[in-house]
Amino acid sequence: MWHKKITFIFCLISFITAVPVFQAMAISYGSGTYGSCQYNSCSLTISTNGTITIDVTPAAGGACSTQSDNVSILTDDPSGYTLSLANSNTNTALLNGTAAINSTTATQANPSPLTANQWGYRVDGIGGFGSGPTSSQTNVAPDSIPFAAVPASNYAPDTIASTSGPADPAESTYVWYSVCTDTTIASGTYTSQITYTAITN
Repeated sequence: MWHKKITFIFCLISFITAVPVFQAMAISYGSGTYGSCQYNSCSLTISTNGTITIDVTPAAGGACSTQSDNVSILTDDPSGYTLSLANSNTNTALLNGTAAINSTTATQANPSPLTANQWGYRVDGIGGFGSGPTSSQTNVAPDSIPFAAVPASNYAPDTIASTSGPADPAESTYVWYSVCTDTTIASGTYTSQITYTAITN
């Protein structure tokens, strides 16, 4: 029996916004915030795995595949960083021409399991996701692992990591993406673009 296959691709775009603030007055050089970064300037870098490809073979009752992206942050800022994610546009569906796989409507604070023809994200240990651990899966039946919608670009992004001190060596945040489909979905390649934003605190 021939099975159609859906390829689910995230084209990941990373933006870096660094906003270090220093108060040097009444602080000796080499102590306090002023001395924590070389030449009074803190650095911040962000990297990801790049494009994430998830293959799903639709099944009558729904089939789900899950893969992760590793978002790595390196900063010497003494007040740490905040990392967030959002969709790169206002349409949060995975698109293949006019065909679409809709995002779940669940939120980070109140995530829920995916049903057929939905996709979403999760980060273990934040919001209402629970501690996990989440793992990569291919063509499994829908289960009870909760996911949330990636916010559209015209809404506030979801914070997925935050620290109160430097991240040196680099710290990793694993973002899990999952898509579930049934046999009513046309085969093809469905894509979405996700923007990560890292900012020093």
